[in-house]
Amino acid sequence: MIVYHGSIRKFEHFAKETVVQNLRNDINTIGFWFTSDIDSAKPYAIGTETVFQKSETVFWEDGEPKVVQLDRPVKGFIYKVYMDEPNLKEYESKSEDPYDLFMRERDKYCDYLGGRKRNLTWKDKAILLNKEEANAEFRKNLISQGYEGFLIRNTRLQNGVTDLYCIFSEDSLHIADVIPVDVLDE
Repeated sequence: MIVYHGSIRKFEHFAKETVVQNLRNDINTIGFWFTSDIDSAKPYAIGTETVFQKSETVFWEDGEPKVVQLDRPVKGFIYKVYMDEPNLKEYESKSEDPYDLFMRERDKYCDYLGGRKRNLTWKDKAILLNKEEANAEFRKNLISQGYEGFLIRNTRLQNGVTDLYCIFSEDSLHIADVIPVDVLDE
């Protein structure tokens, strides 16, 4: 199976230490995330990185330039990834949003901070207090059922609809190609 992963960083192989994913709803630490098409992965390869550099306009009293922090726009890479056919739990529905089905299942492990309402969910946009723990427990539950990840069918993302994959282990992931986003823009 071929899937795609967008990242602002370049790396040689998938590892929890090297892959940084910026996903909505605090789901980024569940596993490694992929899309079924290259265009859907592209927004994850565009972002900003914080850099420190000597200022050209701000100086100390002695004339030395100050070091300033800047957020610089970055266009990263799309990883074309081959993986063996993993055993995936599928979230799919004709009557409900598959992403909502996934999030409701994960909500069982989440503690949210919010106003007066009890039993908050991800839709309440409340602050998730236990992101790491909730994601770990959700992942552990699926692994105990024999799953190596999950698939959310027909997920609405920024620029369309795609299948969204989350894989728990880097062992079955093989990078087939690394495509700079700049090349896709040409």
